[in-house]
Amino acid sequence: MVDNGAPVDNEKTTAMSPTVQIVADIGGTNARFAYVELGSAKLQRLEVFPCADFPFLTDALSAYINAAQLPPVSGICLAVAGTVAADLIDLPNNHWCFSRAELQRNLAIPLQVINDFDAQILAIDLLTDTELTWLGPSRPSAAAQVKAVLGPGTGLGVSAMLENGNIVPSEGGHIAFAPVDEHELRLLEVLWQRYERVSVERLLSGMGLANLYWANAKLDGQERELPAAEVSAGARAGDKYCVAAIRDFSAILGSVAGDSALGLGATGGVYISGGIVPRLMDILDQELLRQRFDNKGRFGAMMEATPLAIVQAEQPGLLGCVEGLRRGQGLVQTLV
Repeated sequence: MVDNGAPVDNEKTTAMSPTVQIVADIGGTNARFAYVELGSAKLQRLEVFPCADFPFLTDALSAYINAAQLPPVSGICLAVAGTVAADLIDLPNNHWCFSRAELQRNLAIPLQVINDFDAQILAIDLLTDTELTWLGPSRPSAAAQVKAVLGPGTGLGVSAMLENGNIVPSEGGHIAFAPVDEHELRLLEVLWQRYERVSVERLLSGMGLANLYWANAKLDGQERELPAAEVSAGARAGDKYCVAAIRDFSAILGSVAGDSALGLGATGGVYISGGIVPRLMDILDQELLRQRFDNKGRFGAMMEATPLAIVQAEQPGLLGCVEGLRRGQGLVQTLV
């Protein structure tokens, strides 16, 4: 459904000078809203709304504005899980669809719409060491270098930032899965029974954990299904198919993160974000992940020198929106 752009009640913006800005991180499952005061990066009045509860984006935005009882709003930055190059924005893992221009007209508030993983990469330089778990000894140098971020959630997002701060938009989560050993080749052969084309998102996401559980059981002659949350719980309880799924997830994530570093020239570091990995830290095979990240043949030495971290910050997408608002019209995307 395309959003009809019903006006959002913002009468208060005409009564006094604008004092706050709204930021929103809109994924396939949830929409996170917060606001910041002008000149501040401190997130206030965080609300998480299930996208399924609202027919249109404007309904969720209105609900947030009304619930937060906001003073006048001077700007809004939406980070959305989908491509943002065209006026019509249709989210692939979400039923929301809207026209950027129509939404801007009805809001009557300056609006930015960026990709959700562009927001993730914008947040990286705002994070402290306590919000990052480093895998391996390498750390970023002071020199400006390309950085990349990828993250499993409802889907798999990928983005990068060049040395000059320009963002390279990407749909890298939809590249084809490339097995690196016999077990992964067998997984691929099983997954071909379910998908005509197996992208890395089919393995590194919520549905990915479920697919890996099903495929490992299938290889053992069993027909079993389990949702992602139960796969992680089963791994903690020692279920062999769940343990195998988490191990495969760790290995494949390492390989894809390393491939992203090679493809984007991200010698400044690769940052793993998203909603899934931080919740798996106690069962994720971090050593295997780093090993597969480094295992790039003739480029192994370069990979070993490339920083790799897991983002532990609670709301990096919203922080990235704050940075996007700070940059304003200077927020540049470089098309590849």
